[in-house]
Amino acid sequence: MEKVIGQARYDGIVFAEVEDNKIKNIYSKYLEHKDRTYDGNNYITESGWGGEYEVNGVIYKRGTELAEDFEPFFDDEETKEIILNEDYYTASGHTCSACGTFHDTEQYYNISFVILNDCELYCKSCVEAEDMLHEVDDVSEFFQAKDMTRFPTKLKGYTMVETLFCDSSGFGSVGEPALTKRQAEARVQELLDKHGTLFAGLTGIGQFQVYVTLWKKRKERAKKVA
Repeated sequence: MEKVIGQARYDGIVFAEVEDNKIKNIYSKYLEHKDRTYDGNNYITESGWGGEYEVNGVIYKRGTELAEDFEPFFDDEETKEIILNEDYYTASGHTCSACGTFHDTEQYYNISFVILNDCELYCKSCVEAEDMLHEVDDVSEFFQAKDMTRFPTKLKGYTMVETLFCDSSGFGSVGEPALTKRQAEARVQELLDKHGTLFAGLTGIGQFQVYVTLWKKRKERAKKVA
């Protein structure tokens, strides 16, 4: 059975698998308090397995025997209530690189974060529209557009070129309103040939179709010399 050992000195909340009052496995988890999470709920995330942990001056590890009346140790009552009442969700997640807000990265609906620069997580509210644009020099890059549904389509420094209504299920057919992958590729290539480098973003997301908008960067006007 799993038992809570308590708040470790450096390693979050320590839990253990216990059999016959002896620790078989020991591991730590971190509490992400609701004041710091994207949806106002408490979350527990796994941190580490094995080794030894110091809780209230005592070292706990595999083989440590627990007293029959063992009580977990906590530094503060609020954390104690959250853990012992299991007032939390278990999740894998990361914090926003800008503001530190925790996001559950296993979200599948109305996702609250974006990944930029290959591996940095940000709250959607911590980025600008320009950060979300995906540069398209080749047709294949069109399909890597990011979710821009919360941003206006009029972007400073960019001109909207066209919005394509595309099938995203992979089961679309020629003749249907939504473009198939091949049709979308053909149209994007035409636009690239005409305009050069473009920038893409998802401006509408449905269950089986998406709207993908393409912009081009405006050329800066030369300043008049007096």
